[in-house]
Amino acid sequence: MLRISSRLAILAASVLSGSSFGQIPAGVPTGSSAPPGGATERVTGREATIAEQVDEMNRHINGDRVRGRNSSAPADRARAATAAEIVAGAAVSDNAGVQLGTIESVDAGGAVVLTAAGRARIPLNAFGKNSHGLLLQTTKAQFEATVAHANATPS
Repeated sequence: MLRISSRLAILAASVLSGSSFGQIPAGVPTGSSAPPGGATERVTGREATIAEQVDEMNRHINGDRVRGRNSSAPADRARAATAAEIVAGAAVSDNAGVQLGTIESVDAGGAVVLTAAGRARIPLNAFGKNSHGLLLQTTKAQFEATVAHANATPS
């Protein structure tokens, strides 16, 4: 309320002092050309609807990034692998696409993955699949260290 009163007082003083209509009197803050909040990217001349704001927030929370509108490249997202997709001889990669090893055998207890560091039985529900094949949510270094530790003979 005090802010409005002070601006009205400045406006009244400028009218009484003879300032032309439309001129900004001295002492009145002039706005910036940036929209409120200072965000200038993706300014389209209209505010996003609440539904658009919620969609953008959900994409951000879920890790999806907005792709260009003309982009036809589908997202290569991993999904859980089915038991039918986990077969002997299939290559297994890490989350960056680096090959970890190959599946040596599969049974109800899991799949045996053969790597340079040794063999490891991996539960079937740990496998994911994307357009490049089977994968595990780990790095090659972490996986090999775990396999080497599991295959080490106790002394």
